[in-house]
Amino acid sequence: MRIKEKLSVGILLTGMLFLTSCSIGKKTILTYDGTLELELGKTKIAQVAEAGFTDKYSYDAKAQIDSSSWENFYAMKGDVTYGTMYAANRSSQNVSFEEGEVFRVVIDYDDPDYATGEILINGVNYEGYTRDQIKEAMSGAKMTLDSDTYLSFEDGKFEYTFRFEEGSETVSGISIDDGTDWELVIN
Repeated sequence: MRIKEKLSVGILLTGMLFLTSCSIGKKTILTYDGTLELELGKTKIAQVAEAGFTDKYSYDAKAQIDSSSWENFYAMKGDVTYGTMYAANRSSQNVSFEEGEVFRVVIDYDDPDYATGEILINGVNYEGYTRDQIKEAMSGAKMTLDSDTYLSFEDGKFEYTFRFEEGSETVSGISIDDGTDWELVIN
């Protein structure tokens, strides 16, 4: 009788561990020029600045992020762009801009004014990828939209949207979001 109880508890614990590991652990890591690993929803703007990235626009107007709101950080290193990072304040009190957590990143590969630096998304540099290459790379995620100008995928709580210029099969931009924007007030 004791052996059956231990076996049942072991099977139950194994099943719970399996279900937990399937729903937890999905995360999005962006690697910027090999100098910064940004975990979407966790990395703060202070860490981005410490890695040598500057805001294309002045910090002065962004001293704080209002409660339940967000601000943009136009990430640059010299004359190279690394996209727009959206920093959230999920708390009920204002926080300094540097304390904002990056919950969304938008990368524009066709920026007419600046070259785009190397950005790996979960180890993949999507610059120059075709629609079929993106589908193959994102095969583990659920496709939610396939149109002439967009491909969208959901992977856990993360949404990936790949943008294409009309008539082109090569990606021109990417937006990655952890869903935080639905919780925030838009200013």
